[in-house]
Amino acid sequence: MSSPRYPAGTGSVAAIAGHPMHPMVVPLPIGALVLALAADIAYFVTENPFWAEGAKWLLLAVLVTGALAAILGIIDLVSLARARRMIIALAHGGGNAVMLAITLANYLTRPEQAAGEPMIGGFILTVLAVALSMVTGWLGGELSFRHGIGVSPGIGDGAGSEPARTPRS
Repeated sequence: MSSPRYPAGTGSVAAIAGHPMHPMVVPLPIGALVLALAADIAYFVTENPFWAEGAKWLLLAVLVTGALAAILGIIDLVSLARARRMIIALAHGGGNAVMLAITLANYLTRPEQAAGEPMIGGFILTVLAVALSMVTGWLGGELSFRHGIGVSPGIGDGAGSEPARTPRS
């Protein structure tokens, strides 16, 4: 992989005290989605309806926190010219929109489950959403770490080479 190359970070409009909010919120839907997959697996192993109910609540958490992450990401996308010009920014956002649509379908099609009731369709949708979030997460990392999207404007050397390092105190 090549070193990051950007003249300066773009900063972020959706920020608190200079810290971009989108990357602060993104771990919430990702974590909830991975836990929903774990709950689905636990349900298959134990047939305990607790896990099916837990997976459904976790999918709701993905939808709520994913919507918040999407709003913050859209704010940055429309306000940062460099991001708007990048295909991977559109792929990142579009892929996450598809992931949220899959999760919504998954949530809405899960019945109140009795012990032993099969839910293979929901499990497959959860696996698809997790796989897609891995790809879109990688794209988001590329935007930040390789292209300086959302990175503090003072980072970078102005010449397109590797960003300047700030010494640790």
